[in-house]
Amino acid sequence: MVEWDRELESEDRKTELTSLLRSGLFVLATLVCAVCLIFAFSSISMGIPFAEILGLFLSSSVGSADSVIRTLARATPLLIVTIGLLVAFKSGVWNIGGEGQIVLGAVVATGICLFLPVHPFAAILLSLLASFVAGGAYATVAGFLKARWGVNEVVVTMMQNFVALSLLQYLIDVPWNWGVGLYPRTALIPEGTRLPFISPPLSSMFLVALALVYLTHVLMNRTVPGYEMRAMGDNREAAFANGVDVGDLTVLSMLLSGGICGLAGSGLVLGYFFRAQAGISGNYGFYAIASALIAGNRAALAPLSSLLIAFVYEGTLGLTALGIPHRLCEAIVGIAFIVVLLPKRVRWLRGG
Repeated sequence: MVEWDRELESEDRKTELTSLLRSGLFVLATLVCAVCLIFAFSSISMGIPFAEILGLFLSSSVGSADSVIRTLARATPLLIVTIGLLVAFKSGVWNIGGEGQIVLGAVVATGICLFLPVHPFAAILLSLLASFVAGGAYATVAGFLKARWGVNEVVVTMMQNFVALSLLQYLIDVPWNWGVGLYPRTALIPEGTRLPFISPPLSSMFLVALALVYLTHVLMNRTVPGYEMRAMGDNREAAFANGVDVGDLTVLSMLLSGGICGLAGSGLVLGYFFRAQAGISGNYGFYAIASALIAGNRAALAPLSSLLIAFVYEGTLGLTALGIPHRLCEAIVGIAFIVVLLPKRVRWLRGG
């Protein structure tokens, strides 16, 4: 009988913490370098002093209590979707359908809050549960097709984004259209069905996001299904040879991944926009792909990567006052993404 070695467990935890710290510092340093590089180029090309660009960037993202709250509010849905995607990525399954799953969660939550005659508190709970089920079921389609017939899940989940976005556009254009304003959208959900604020615009969905980080970390690192999903992600064939049911785990990982992404959609309706409208997903599904991979598919690092991307997003949004396009955010995130992943790819090319 094998005895439990507490000293070995302690050493493993120290090694894990050291690895997380190094990874976190590397991500932070990479983003700082990317920001400085892009700002230097913008300063030279547009004739704007570097100090002015950097100052406005920092003041827009962390320069005051209000800007910090806005950055945290921006990070909340991004963190939830990052957690959802890394569950699939860590399992060796590529869920690229975060955008569609967010939209589906938002549609379901809006429908329940507007049209289901139940107590407001029950409507909130039902919205969260239904959005998880809807997003999970949607992603499970791709998981089942991959497990059953080997269909490429990247293609399926990518195409599902367009289907979900088209569904949202139809609903806000015709049957759910509020009929007020220039842009198609639904009516506001009742006040009783809205999540309480920590400090506007930061809603209590932020606490849900932090809880998901902890639960996902425990699932992937302290449970048998999590161990099997990680083994499948490391080597699918070897996991299968050792008795892991890779088909069922593929479906399970996509179910959990899509369900968590769906929760982000309900959070945007219940705690931010209070309605369904065009562009509600905010490209979080695509930013979260970079966020999850920058975090190394580690739940413990997901808050850092999500917060840094939200910091860059809010900062570059403020730079539009200087005539600098907000697309700068995508350039910075893209550079960080490449730099973080490049060492791993180089090691792979060398056979390491």
